[in-house]
Formats: sequence, structure tokens, C-alpha cells
Amino acid sequence: YQTFELSSTVFIADEDDLNDAKIKSTSNLQVLSSDYFNTTHLTCRYPKLTIDNPAIWKHLNPVKPLPPTCERTRNWVYVKNGTFRLTEEALNRYGPISCAYYPIMRLQDDFGTTEGDRISPTNDKMPLVSDFFRVYCQGQHNTSYSNVHMGIRFDPTLHLRSIENPIVKTHLGYNILMFGFDSVSRMTFMRFLPKTYSFLIKELGAIVMKGYNIVGDGTPAALLPILTGQTEQELPESRRGHKGAVTVDKFPWIWNQLKDNGYVTQWAEDMQSVGTFQYRLKGFRDPPVDHFGRPFYRYAEGRATSRPLCFGSITRLQAMFNWIRDFFDMYPQQPKFSFLFHSYYSHNSNNHLPYADDELFAFLQMMQEHGHLDSTMLIIMTDHGARFSSLRNTHQGKLEERLPFMSIRMPPKFQDQYPTIMRNLRLNSHRLTTPFDIHATFEHLFNFHSLNPYQSKSNRSVSLFELVPENRTCAEADIEQHWCACLNWHSISIDEPIIQQFSRAVVNFLNNFVSDHKQDCATLTLLRVNKASRLEANDHLLKFVQSSDVDGRVPQFRNAPSQPLNETKFYQIQFETTPGEAQFEVTAEYDPIKDIFDIQKRHLSRVNKYGETSACVAWKRPEFREICYCSNLLVHANVSSTVTATKLD
Repeated sequence: YQTFELSSTVFIADEDDLNDAKIKSTSNLQVLSSDYFNTTHLTCRYPKLTIDNPAIWKHLNPVKPLPPTCERTRNWVYVKNGTFRLTEEALNRYGPISCAYYPIMRLQDDFGTTEGDRISPTNDKMPLVSDFFRVYCQGQHNTSYSNVHMGIRFDPTLHLRSIENPIVKTHLGYNILMFGFDSVSRMTFMRFLPKTYSFLIKELGAIVMKGYNIVGDGTPAALLPILTGQTEQELPESRRGHKGAVTVDKFPWIWNQLKDNGYVTQWAEDMQSVGTFQYRLKGFRDPPVDHFGRPFYRYAEGRATSRPLCFGSITRLQAMFNWIRDFFDMYPQQPKFSFLFHSYYSHNSNNHLPYADDELFAFLQMMQEHGHLDSTMLIIMTDHGARFSSLRNTHQGKLEERLPFMSIRMPPKFQDQYPTIMRNLRLNSHRLTTPFDIHATFEHLFNFHSLNPYQSKSNRSVSLFELVPENRTCAEADIEQHWCACLNWHSISIDEPIIQQFSRAVVNFLNNFVSDHKQDCATLTLLRVNKASRLEANDHLLKFVQSSDVDGRVPQFRNAPSQPLNETKFYQIQFETTPGEAQFEVTAEYDPIKDIFDIQKRHLSRVNKYGETSACVAWKRPEFREICYCSNLLVHANVSSTVTATKLD
């Protein structure tokens, strides 16, 4: 392996990280070539994707890489160090100014928000009484200002936590800062956030996990393994409408473990209408972290605005970054865990993502210059690629969905002090990794200085500070076939009898799935099959016998693959149903002995948007949303047809 000396200004960079994003090396980089990573013997070879694939770009229409236009008049109010502040500009132009402060409060659970008692007058430099508030101010000449704001209220108990609950001596003691985007693949991150990406690689020395593979569908399947180490199926039942469902409070959240070790914690996501733990699940009964953003964003979503991407003169994204900065400023000596997740620019379409590039770049630059990253494990990530778009219907788009962006940056002093761990981390960046591994890495932090080697609690996860085995498979990493980007799917004719059989079986499954609400949901029939694929194992894997040399470099193959007859096979189809012209993608295991398909809901994905077509059951049975087409829509359609026919007559 190549070895390099590290300094505080020179970073080691992966040649692929530069080439994939089509950016040039600079003098402060020592570039690792492909020889360093020696991926020849990896069992999982992830696909080589490109950012300029024409098949992808014809589905993209990005905005210019500038922040969206917000109010021209600059906000009168800001928050600094837990205090309410009026800007000098506002005081000079509109003063004297009188303000009323309305705390934004959480009610008994995640689904209730209210305003607290009005505080008036509210003066400049008043300590915050809540993290979130609405403010109304009046100035001279009938001028006024109204907006919502976020900050970090001073809480003496949180400042004492690290003294009363000191961190275990074996813990590394670093802060953890995570920031994520919804529905953005690794490729799209490089396409639409080039300035940020370049800064991560060239100026921060971040490592991008190119084999980072999702383990399920949607955001909960991406975040629950990171934050709890478990899948939704393994955790207590918490889906609304299901027998015995409970709130998610009792899940083994990593932030609880961190709080027990003196950490102050922060978590928020900005699109509450599709909250990760509230959209289908019952949410939290009690605030899960010390600074919990849901009440603010839930309140903000209910406010009518002509500029939905802004809070007055600043963007929603900038407000998020300000809140993280306030968190780090409020607790300079305390260990901190912060995770914020942004959806507004990317959830429904990736085309708005370039709005974020300048602000995310400036935020990371500011955090570095202020020293906030000196003792911080920084993770910039996404949950999965685009799911609801024509892009996903392309071959590369399907692979991109399964390969989100995951980057890890350790401080220069860590990189200098632990070269073996950094080598492991770099080699792992080309190997199959998962959200479970991120959780295992967090667990490893607690035993970092232990005399005993760290042992992951689960066979499916590996701390990224340890070396991921070269022969790791999707099955070993607990990635189901449907989501594994290592696999080779080969297109087959949609007219094959097995595909016709599969499509009939899937439609029967859909109708049976919603059968206890068949009075609400129309019976679905097959409209057409658009695409069919069969999973065929890698020929090299099937033909491999053994290495023919002592170094294990020259593989020996037999002439024909050793493939047993009557082998279980996996099939995947994209199809449409009527009424409603719903588009689905499903993967299922076919047993040729029993001549049956094992079809399961978790292997089914809705490809196009369903909007309000399932509104009749959406609240009662959230899991029906993507399948049910409400019968009352057929009635309305028939009535409309009758009216039209009558007019024509």
C-alpha cells in the first residue's frame, strides 16, 4: 500500500473522488490511485456510474446554483448566544422598535403545536424563553416586521450535564455533526453541489463511501439503522392503525446513550408533513433530544407564505445552518450531537438542489474557521437517491437510488494520530457499507480507548474504523436482493410466460393487501408490464474454483458455471395498474419446485406519485397509501362522464 505523511494543510484524496466529480487535483492533495485500494478481489463490485450520463440528464432541469430569492428587506431580528437581538440596521432605519414575542410550544406529542403567552415589550438582548418563537415588531412610519425564528435557549441543566454524567473514559469524546439531504444520490450530490463537494474533498479531507448501499425503501429505512442499529421491522410496532402500536420513544436511539455520557443533543428535519418518524409512525410522546426542531417546522408549515423557501430575508436552509451554529456556540465545552435533515430542495425534485450549494459551502467554511470542526466527527450524507421521478426508471437512476451520498470527515489531529484507522476508513470507502455500519461506528466511539479490540454487536455491521472484509456480500450485510447494487440484473422479455405469471400474482397480492378495506379501495387490474429483469449471479463468481498461485492473485475458473438446476431465482418487474395508472416496481423470489412467487410488501415500491388517490384510507391505514385507489373517485369519474354525455346529447 502507498503511504503518505499527513499535515494540517495537505490532505490525502482518492483519485476516484476527483474523477467521478470531474474536478482537478490541487497542490495540497496527495492523490491515491486505484492500486492503493486493490478492489480486484472484492466480492461486491458496485457499478461505475457517471455524473454526465445523457440518459440521466434528459430528466433533469436544475435551477441556477444561487440561493432562492427571499424578502429584500433584511430581517429585523436575529438570535445570538441565546438572546433576542434587533439588527443595528433595523434600529437605525426604523427605531425605536417595539416587539411582541410569542413562544412556539410543543403540546403533548409530535402532532400538536401552539403559541405560548405573549411577551411584550420584548427588548433587544432579552434572553430567549424558548428555542422557537414568532415575533411581531412595530417601528416608525407605520413600519412592521413579522417572522418566525429559531435559537438555542440557555438551559443551565444542560451545561451541567457533562459534569453530572461524565463521558466514559474509553470514549473518543468528539462531537458528532450530521447533515443530510432527502432523496439525493451520490451522483446527484456531485452534479448539483460541486462547490460543497470540492470543499469536502480538497479542504476538509473528507472520505466518500462509494459502496454505501441502502438497506430498505425510504427515509425511515435509511435513518433508523443509523440511529438505532435496527430496522423498522425489528423495532416495536409503531405504525398508526396497527394493533398494539406504540410511539417510537422506546427505540434504542443513539442520542439516549450519548445523553447518558454528558452529550447535549439536537435533531430536526424541515419537511414535517412527511416527518420520518411521524408520516406512517406514531412519532414521539416526549421530545427525544434536548433541542428538537419538529414544533418549529410544524408551526412554520402551517403559515401561509408567498416565499415557501424563506423565513423573511434568509432561506430556510440558512436558518437551519444558523441553528446548528447557535447550538455549537451555546455549548463550547460540552460534547455535542447534532443531526439536521433538509428536504425542501430535494424531496419532490432534485432540480432545486443547486440552491443549496453556496450556503452549505459557506456553512462548512464558517464551521471550520470558527474551530467547531477541530474536535468533531463530520458526516454529510443523504438517505437515498430520487424515488418518484422518470429518472428512477432509467437503469442508472435505479442504481443511483440505492447508492446515496455518505462522507465522513475526521479532524486533522485524528488523521495524524490514528493512521491505521484512517487507512481502514479509506479502504472501506471502496467496499460495501451500510447504515448499520454508521451505527456500529458510533458504538465504537464509546470503546475507542478500550484495551480490548472493538467487537460489533451484530454480525451484519462493521465499524468503519475497522476493515470491512473484502468478501462481504449483500446477504452478510443484511441487504435484501431488491436493494443490492452489487447484483447483475439482466433484462428479459415481458412476454415470457414466467413474467406473465409474476404480474398476475403481484396484482392479486395488491388486491389482497387492501382487502379489509375493499369497500373503500377499487379492485386493481393489470394495465401493462413495462420492464422485466432476472437476477443472474456474476459469471466469475459461479465459475471460480480457487486461486492457482500462492499469492491468491491468479484465479482459476471452470469452463461452465456451477449452477444447480431448479435454483430459486429473483425477478423484478415494472408494471402499471388500473384504475389510477399506478406504476410499481417489485422484486420477488420464485420457487420453481413449488411454482410460486414469494411477494412481500417491503419489496414493492410505488414509482409515480399517488397524491390524494388514497385519501379515503390514508389516515386509518397509512401503509395503504401507495396501493389503494379510492372507489369514490370512480363514482366521481362516472358522474363526470354522464354529465359530459348529457351535454353532448
